[in-house]
Amino acid sequence: MKKNVPLAYTMPAACEVSGFGKSSLYLAIAKDELRAKKMGSRTFILAEDLKAWLESKPSAKCTYTND
Repeated sequence: MKKNVPLAYTMPAACEVSGFGKSSLYLAIAKDELRAKKMGSRTFILAEDLKAWLESKPSAKCTYTND
């Protein structure tokens, strides 16, 4: 049985699932890096847009050395 996957997240939920703070998400929205939708006073981020924004970030590089 397939679990329901949200189509959109409120800002608090987007912060929780992404691990980013509200300021980081609002900054990304202001820079047109992340799309957001408004319904009344609430801001929503579509799940696919949040995923695309996260995937657009550079890959981490491991600098660990075992000397």
